[in-house]
Amino acid sequence: MIPDDTPASGPGFLVLLNDPFVAEDVVRSISEHDPTARVVCAESPEAALLLVQSGGQIAVALLQMAPEDVPRSALGRWLHAAGTRIALAGDAAEQQGEKCAYEVLQRPFNSAALLQTLSRARSA
Repeated sequence: MIPDDTPASGPGFLVLLNDPFVAEDVVRSISEHDPTARVVCAESPEAALLLVQSGGQIAVALLQMAPEDVPRSALGRWLHAAGTRIALAGDAAEQQGEKCAYEVLQRPFNSAALLQTLSRARSA
């Protein structure tokens, strides 16, 4: 897990991606774009659930999950109940494309595409 050493005054973001190097880049991109953002990163859905339950509002979660798994998972249900917006990454989400009920981060992506996806998810 990447430590959360950013001020808690800005929006909260949760990053749950399978590749720790990509996750670290995503966290860095969000933090560089908005230094006041609170960004937490987890290595598993179970760890992510513990993080979000321990406090702090999460505005947007970027999850590497199949779209159909989100409402089935304890994390997905908790995020939905908390009003958190969800964006997805990964093969299953990309295959659904615009049919997906969530914003999808398409690969390959750069910081601008990442921030646009998170912004669309946040305003949805």
